[in-house]
Amino acid sequence: MIITGAVVVILDESKKVLILKRPDFAHWAPLLWGLPGGKIEEGETPLDAAARETKEETNLDVENLKVLKLDIDIPIAAYYTSTYDGEVRLDFEHDDWVWASRDEIGEYDLAPDVLGMYDWVLKNG
Repeated sequence: MIITGAVVVILDESKKVLILKRPDFAHWAPLLWGLPGGKIEEGETPLDAAARETKEETNLDVENLKVLKLDIDIPIAAYYTSTYDGEVRLDFEHDDWVWASRDEIGEYDLAPDVLGMYDWVLKNG
């Protein structure tokens, strides 16, 4: 499978994950809650794309990204970190954001594989 995108699971100091609500006009997973990330641009590594997309979508500078090793059926590279700088400020690609705990995340309509990635990081990160 050719990797075409990258996402980042970002945890805060209390292990809450940052999720973003996709707008109704999104071509993939409209109105669902997902992770920061997006398409890899030409000449860009998946790691670079993950950091760039996170900055564009959330205004956060992420560092110390580690590979999330979960077998999923979508062509993305997944990373996780709890090292970030800045305050969340959304761009036009999302309507809302929240830091959700494992107990709270079930209250949100999640995009595919978000819960699996969050659980993997909680267990292995």
